[in-house]
Amino acid sequence: MLAAGAGVRFDPAGARYKLVQPLPDGRPVVRAACQALLPAVDRLLVIAGERAPQVRAALQGLPLDVLDCPRAALGMGATLKHGVAASCPTVGWVVALGDMPFLQPASVASVANALRAGAVMARPRHAGRPGHPVGFAATLRADLLALDDGQGAAPLLRRRAADVAWLEAAGDDVLRDVDVPADLDGAAPA
Repeated sequence: MLAAGAGVRFDPAGARYKLVQPLPDGRPVVRAACQALLPAVDRLLVIAGERAPQVRAALQGLPLDVLDCPRAALGMGATLKHGVAASCPTVGWVVALGDMPFLQPASVASVANALRAGAVMARPRHAGRPGHPVGFAATLRADLLALDDGQGAAPLLRRRAADVAWLEAAGDDVLRDVDVPADLDGAAPA
């Protein structure tokens, strides 16, 4: 789980950190996102940046590990590489975003199951739009560790487009994130 972004679109002043903002049901954004992943993955690592103490507090009691990424400010690629370097799965990684609290466990399971079935990369889409989480086979470890700090995995996904197993998602949960405060208003899974 990538949870190291500054969230400047949510609050340019930085006073309200989006990942710990409450949803209508009271759960922090990042907690809801993690709870969707837990049933489908063997181990959940949450990679946090300078707000790691707030992320840890929001995730207290969940069976996961929060890792501090000292290079998080360099971009999503740096955060992703930190998580890859800190783990050594036999099947692969399901890479999710901490600002996607509407993600459904079934959507995560479809990505994890595609990796278990031998997919090199797996990605959901809804209405033709690519979504998250994205799965990467363990054989891509060197490719992931070589990512540009600022760009994340997008160049890898483009370069190896033929290796992506596209999974049709039933709902828009694979697309919905929290970018601005209005994204929390009346929020409910689709």
